[in-house]
Amino acid sequence: MEKSLGQKMEDLYPFFAEILEYPTRSVYEVFDDLICLLWHLDRESAGMLGNFDSLLAEVPLTGLEEIYTGTFDLQPACYPYVGHHLFGQEARRGDFMAGLKKRYLALGFSAGRELPDNLAVILRFLGRCPEIEEKDELIRECLVPALDRMISGFQEGSNPYRGVLRALRRVLDFRL
Repeated sequence: MEKSLGQKMEDLYPFFAEILEYPTRSVYEVFDDLICLLWHLDRESAGMLGNFDSLLAEVPLTGLEEIYTGTFDLQPACYPYVGHHLFGQEARRGDFMAGLKKRYLALGFSAGRELPDNLAVILRFLGRCPEIEEKDELIRECLVPALDRMISGFQEGSNPYRGVLRALRRVLDFRL
């Protein structure tokens, strides 16, 4: 049985996870794989990655680390924690993270040393998660609103990670 376009797009979640966590040398290889796969599935999403592609071609890893830190660690509008965007510092964020951790454990998944509401962790989980109703709920009610807030925190064209988040947001739309 052939996969639908939405199911094929789900195969990209781990690639986006790798790109949206603190950069290592592997980001260069993973990005090449992502852009190649995405080009065949949805050229519009692939086109949104142009600024990031240029960044990787021009900037060494240390420069990418600085841009990542300036983007995701120093700008509250772009913190890579979904619960932060949904609940701020309210106690409900703790409940949200506890619920995520419970889902992870039920499927033998671990967030490692990262908080369970980290965007990259959730994407890795979704990439391994079987087809369950909770998957659509997590995307529709958590990831999409958080990404929309993160994207709106960027000035138009000012940061290459904006295109990555926009492409991810579009990929998630294929699931909904």
